[in-house]
Amino acid sequence: MATTPPSTGRGPLPGHVAWVVGPVVAGPSCGTPEREEHALRALVDSALELGIGWLTIQDPSCGRALREHARELADRGVALADAARPSSGGSGGPESVVHVESPVLQVLLAGERSGRREIVAAVQELAARGVKPDDVHERTIGEALGVPDVDLLVLTGGVRRVPDLLVWQVAYSEIVVIDDPWPEVGEEPLRAAVVEYQGRDRRYGGLVAPR
Repeated sequence: MATTPPSTGRGPLPGHVAWVVGPVVAGPSCGTPEREEHALRALVDSALELGIGWLTIQDPSCGRALREHARELADRGVALADAARPSSGGSGGPESVVHVESPVLQVLLAGERSGRREIVAAVQELAARGVKPDDVHERTIGEALGVPDVDLLVLTGGVRRVPDLLVWQVAYSEIVVIDDPWPEVGEEPLRAAVVEYQGRDRRYGGLVAPR
């Protein structure tokens, strides 16, 4: 659910932001592991400061730099989860890298071309549980996926195509394109994307009439 953050005060905050890393900029100091780690950590810091509850990050490394600091992040209330690994509990959703009790921020780490695989895994889970076709509805699939709908989809590096990421959950997302290449983006671009989101009149694919 969306909430109103004291840091922006312009409207509802996106409950779930999906951030897609575009082409990595070339250069002597750009695209290095240190620079990418700094960018990822800045992104998480910004999400924490804004009060975002879910942040999905899709990048070629699957958030390797964040995984290396999983326990440190857990101490700050940040729970990392692996989009490529379903929960072993059988209740749907990705598996946590480090368990965090009552996390402040859920960070889902996703690689490229993970969206369709996620849906296939959810359908396989429903079939394994013996769910009858007549009992399969949007809510059933959503629960099997275990990840909430995306409110704001941010594409960096000037990318202007819908990624293969959380295909089911991005159906009614607001999309913001940032031309700055990765990793030359950080806290301010996320804040700017959230402000733009807050100024939009969401229609949810026409399911909600305009105000």
